[in-house]
Amino acid sequence: MSEEVPRRRPRLVGLIVLAVIVGLLGFAIVSLSIGTGGEGEQFKITGAEETQSLLGGIQQDGDRLGPGDAPVTIQVFNDLQCDPCSDWNRDVIMPLIGGPVRAGQVQMIFHHFPISAESGFFLGSYAAVAAAKQDDEWQFIELFFANQEEAKKQGATQDFLNSVARAILNFNVEQWQNDMKDSDIEQTLKDDESLAADRHLPAEPAVVVGGPNGTRQLIESPSLAEVQAAIAAVS
Repeated sequence: MSEEVPRRRPRLVGLIVLAVIVGLLGFAIVSLSIGTGGEGEQFKITGAEETQSLLGGIQQDGDRLGPGDAPVTIQVFNDLQCDPCSDWNRDVIMPLIGGPVRAGQVQMIFHHFPISAESGFFLGSYAAVAAAKQDDEWQFIELFFANQEEAKKQGATQDFLNSVARAILNFNVEQWQNDMKDSDIEQTLKDDESLAADRHLPAEPAVVVGGPNGTRQLIESPSLAEVQAAIAAVS
């Protein structure tokens, strides 16, 4: 018996060392999963269920939301990072999505409009246009607006945009990250900017409402009632 004890001690010490190593590895893995490692920082994105409820079941094709044969088209000019633009989107655009767009009477096309003179196009605009390649640009836009305060506080970094993308249902994040590098993304943004310049839009959200009976351009953050009146006028 006295000879067996010394032989067991090295095995016991080895098991203790192994347990410590496993514990340290586990801590490292957990640290990576919460954003201290390769995938970057994770952000808490809110409004995913509300966004899916708002947009789910509505046809999307690139930057268009709603059926392509809808009699009325609303071109939306807005900026993801402009402070009042998020409120205007909530008060005007979201009710239209839940109303005439969902009913198939209206289709919407989003144009990125750099309203702040100092901002130009920022990374979030590239991210939204890249999401259009999977027909999820409107999901990305609405989720960004819903988390705009967090974006301002933490910065609209790639890590933040990744978190927004992960909150989109059935979205291929890896494909989207690759799509952001495509040259046609920048061209789309330049085309949007040129369209706003051609229409001499002031630095506020605007819409152009077109239908069988003509076109109405509404500037300076038009109200929901004004847009609804324009829809009726061109229908």
